[in-house]
Amino acid sequence: MFRFLFLASALIPAILATEGLQTCNRGPSVRPDSVNVIGCDQTPCVIILGESARMEMVFTAPTTIQDLRPSATAFMGILPVPYPLPPEIQRGCDHLANATCPIPAGTTVKYNFELPVSEDYPPTPNLPVEITLQDGTTGFQCIRVTIRATRG
Repeated sequence: MFRFLFLASALIPAILATEGLQTCNRGPSVRPDSVNVIGCDQTPCVIILGESARMEMVFTAPTTIQDLRPSATAFMGILPVPYPLPPEIQRGCDHLANATCPIPAGTTVKYNFELPVSEDYPPTPNLPVEITLQDGTTGFQCIRVTIRATRG
């Protein structure tokens, strides 16, 4: 019974995964098992300036992960621009749905990520953003999502 519930909890996010997500250009080439951008079925995902993009990521730890930390990079054309994340979002271990750190190698976990988008940014029609999952400062998985930032 517990195996079924665990399997179902891992498969449901995969079924709900957002279409059009890509492998990263700069980060690790390994993608999370599934990524669901909440409220977005197909990229580019519309984000209202001053709000946050929320993502559910399911990934399998390639090694034991001591300190889960996300990083974000936006791309203006081919120019990568580091996207600062607030300290509470940088503490990825605090946002795991079904695990705690350290995450043992081979464990599949669900991670809830939030990408705040400042209302001071200009509207952009197609802005690629790469989200890299890191153990400390070493990236192990990455996903590229295109957003359309608009005024509310």
